Amino acid sequence: MYKLFTDKAELFECSISLQGASLKKSKARLVVETQDYSLLFDGTISKGGKCEIPIRKLKGLIDEDTTGNIRLEVIAEDTFFTPWESDFEVDASKKVTVEVKSQTTKKPIVETKVKVKVKDKKPTITEKEHVINLLKILIKEEINIDNISYKRNKLNNIVATYLKENTVKNTNKIIGGVLEYLEKQK
Repeated sequence: MYKLFTDKAELFECSISLQGASLKKSKARLVVETQDYSLLFDGTISKGGKCEIPIRKLKGLIDEDTTGNIRLEVIAEDTFFTPWESDFEVDASKKVTVEVKSQTTKKPIVETKVKVKVKDKKPTITEKEHVINLLKILIKEEINIDNISYKRNKLNNIVATYLKENTVKNTNKIIGGVLEYLEKQK
């Protein structure tokens, strides 16, 4: 019986000898069939006839203790062969078993939860710096509250470029801070 593993990738290897067909144009695959579904793993055949088929970790695909049929399929030019077939079983390569010998009772652990409320009224220092940096760029480009509607494309490009080049956690807060400053400058 062939063993497959849920927690370890493996490599199925065999030697193939073909007569009347080219190894170069041949393909090999491994078919893993359970009662409910089938899995297919493609492999390669070297010039010397060495066949290698990688089998990925099967965790999430097949459960442990699953059994079924596994077979090697070779397609040589236009002919299909099944040169090897076996039963398989799925197992884990690493297992942990715990047996509890005794249980002692101690004081129960009491969990207390403290609610912390964070007021987010004032921007942090970094947010202030982002607002100041954007305002410096806007002043340099002569964008103010009076001409913002005319220069909105330029403003959009400046803000987009700045946000792309700088890591900003709360973009709405930064843009709001810039607009708030510009409105005060009226």
